[in-house]
Amino acid sequence: MTDLSTQLLEKAHGGAKLNPDEQRRYLGTFEERVLGFADIETANSPEFQKGFLSILESFQEQEQPLFLKINPKIEFDKQVFYLKQAKEADCQATIVSDDLTSSPFGLIFHTDHVTQINEKNLKVTFSNLWEDQKEESTKKSIWKKWFG
Repeated sequence: MTDLSTQLLEKAHGGAKLNPDEQRRYLGTFEERVLGFADIETANSPEFQKGFLSILESFQEQEQPLFLKINPKIEFDKQVFYLKQAKEADCQATIVSDDLTSSPFGLIFHTDHVTQINEKNLKVTFSNLWEDQKEESTKKSIWKKWFG
């Protein structure tokens, strides 16, 4: 039989957690449930914001139920945008609490069961969102065309 005070302390702190470091890293979920993630810099980029709806629809075709966790370190207007888009697409979205902000990730798409996905980095998986930016930057100026 366990000591009553030990049992009360465990219940008061939410009980024992399985892999607490992994849960902190992935904004409160387990790695095997993660469908895709974006770091904070990527989540703040305008290219990612433009392609967010297509990413969301792609994941909704793959898995149900779909959840989105948002790091509070993302710019406020982008947090609101992601929440609004997710709600309109019937995806449950949450801005996580400040105690999970040590995570390097800005956004986590996940489900409630184990998934088998090899590449979870959204910047790699949806690299076509960043190709347009690279093409624009490789255009030569008129001066380089004439003189160079």
